[in-house]
Amino acid sequence: MPIVFVMKSTVSGLRYFFAWSVSSPTTTYRLNYRLKHTFLFLLSGLFSLLSFSQTVSQLTKTGDKKFAEGDYNAAAFYYKDAIKKDAENIDLLYKYAEASRLFNDYTEAAEGYKAVTKFDKNNQYPLSYFWLGIMLRASCECKVQDAMNAFKKFRGKYRKKDYYSAKCQQELESCAWVLDHSKPDTAVHVEQLGKEVNTEASEFGAIHVYPDKIQFSSLRNISGDDKKPDYKVRIYNQPPNPSETFIPNGSNPSMHVGNGAYSPDVQRFYFTQCEPTGKTTSRCDIYVTKYEDYKWQPAQKLSDHVNHPSFTNTHPAVGFDLQGNEVLFFSSDRSGGQGSMDIWLCKLNADGTYQQAVNAGKVINTQGNEITPFYDANERKLYFSSDWHYGFGGYDIFETTGEYVNWSTPKNLLRPVNTPQNDLYYSLAPDNSVAYITSNRKGSYFITSETCCNDIYSYKTGKTIEKKDTTSTPATDTLTTAAADEPKDMIDETLKGVKQKVEVTLYFHNDEPNPRTLSDTTSLNYQQTYDAYLTFREEYRREYAKGLEEEEKLAAEKAVSDFFTQKVEGGFKNLQAFTSELLELLEQGNTIEVTIKGYCSPLNYNQYNIHLGNRRAASLRNYFYNYRVGILLDYIAQKKLLLKTISFGEETAATEISDKREDLRNSVYSPAAALERRVEIVSVEVK
Repeated sequence: MPIVFVMKSTVSGLRYFFAWSVSSPTTTYRLNYRLKHTFLFLLSGLFSLLSFSQTVSQLTKTGDKKFAEGDYNAAAFYYKDAIKKDAENIDLLYKYAEASRLFNDYTEAAEGYKAVTKFDKNNQYPLSYFWLGIMLRASCECKVQDAMNAFKKFRGKYRKKDYYSAKCQQELESCAWVLDHSKPDTAVHVEQLGKEVNTEASEFGAIHVYPDKIQFSSLRNISGDDKKPDYKVRIYNQPPNPSETFIPNGSNPSMHVGNGAYSPDVQRFYFTQCEPTGKTTSRCDIYVTKYEDYKWQPAQKLSDHVNHPSFTNTHPAVGFDLQGNEVLFFSSDRSGGQGSMDIWLCKLNADGTYQQAVNAGKVINTQGNEITPFYDANERKLYFSSDWHYGFGGYDIFETTGEYVNWSTPKNLLRPVNTPQNDLYYSLAPDNSVAYITSNRKGSYFITSETCCNDIYSYKTGKTIEKKDTTSTPATDTLTTAAADEPKDMIDETLKGVKQKVEVTLYFHNDEPNPRTLSDTTSLNYQQTYDAYLTFREEYRREYAKGLEEEEKLAAEKAVSDFFTQKVEGGFKNLQAFTSELLELLEQGNTIEVTIKGYCSPLNYNQYNIHLGNRRAASLRNYFYNYRVGILLDYIAQKKLLLKTISFGEETAATEISDKREDLRNSVYSPAAALERRVEIVSVEVK
């Protein structure tokens, strides 16, 4: 069955998306976490008015129709009104319990199943005690003992040896485990992210891309018209990211798009697209878009080694094996697994292709569902959610270490990270200081049932791991880099209060960034232009040495190599060192003014070069904006960090530099000309 998310309205075609289904030989049931939205007009008062004069048969028929459409909230209302007229009708009671369960209204579902067990003298609904136990567990940890009693009664009545009998035994063992692990870790404080992120729509799958900001997925009405709603899952940016949504290039606007994950170098973005396969089912595939030439390229569906064409493939996460090879983790219900949804993984080849996916094995995967993997590269841990391993109820989050099919026994993250409700989509900030989870725990925003709906939560882990600044921020619609670990002492603290010269000079390819424009700004940051510039190294060596005799050719090639090594690469290392110490001084409470100057070679006319110099200075400003996923932005907003820029045209360029377009060897590729295409931090004042 496909992984989908469940929606709570009468909007057709959107009942399931990215959730999970569990199949048994005799029946299929869904243990979903529900999505929510603001277009819920079928409120209880309206239902009562509409159903006041209807018969039990009419109410039941309408409830059945809503149930078939996946509108379980509406179905439950109609069934409940019918029960008021026929309180001992076990068919109605069971339908009401089922609709409430599928809407994640655990308390009402438990009441419904309990009533069925009371009136079902002929054991017409043998699963009632089973579901009663599940709902009691999910509604409150305080009802673990009651849940155990229900499971014991189910075991005494149910004679089949199937999934339900095995799950019942597992639930009894899990309940006993809960009694020994009920004390929460008081040092961990899980908090809802609030209305800046969470809404009456459903939010899930947080990705840390900013000092304290995230990207996340959500199901919302993208039409903007409540009369003609169009509910789609999209990826959203938490403010103050420049764009509210991050829509991968090439994604299909008619499909749901979510579950985003970046590669370690932030040059690839993986996501899932799902399309309906029926009224209550969907099938999903994993796509990737690559960041090349300063933009996200059209997304491509991954090969059949990852995307099995007959099953759902979702929840991509990038990690590594113990040898450092990049590995893609994901969830799938394909054949060959241990249960319904399993964790699968495949190694990334050097040419960008993927090896055949393998199942993560029986230590991780079970007869139940294992989903939403996340790999922590800092501590080499895999996190995932499971509804089978011993837990507090629903889905719990677990951690394990290992690779491929060899993993340590999964460890439950315990309370308060896990709850009796569903806890999913564990992820970490790049420095491991903050963890994010998705949960429908009590305290989430809801409309009619306090556990119906999912929000994003976070907590501080109490640890911080430094990371090297080896990645670049790929685009203005997502702000993602790694933290830095660089040398210090670029600013002499004895010179506080005095403007000083700082040895940070950075270089650019000809007419970069954003060639052939009179704009004074750019969306690129310096690391992006630096990475692009390094790709021209061999072209510069070839063109500057072209036509020279052997000795002169070798000398020319060496001059270009020295320029790139000493100036271009050396300049960037100095920038990293400077910015690291700049942050330290800001953290100490200083106010700092940095003056940046942009320069150009004389290849173009002076006014054009002034604009080009401004763009070069702007790229350095953008580097500061994006540094360590935006850690300097608060200081800039508070005017604790002041960035001044000045641009010079060609009047400062050395007079011997060629300005002839036909002489590209000397006007573009010569080290002398390349030295003029630069931006400098000319002074810093620590106030």
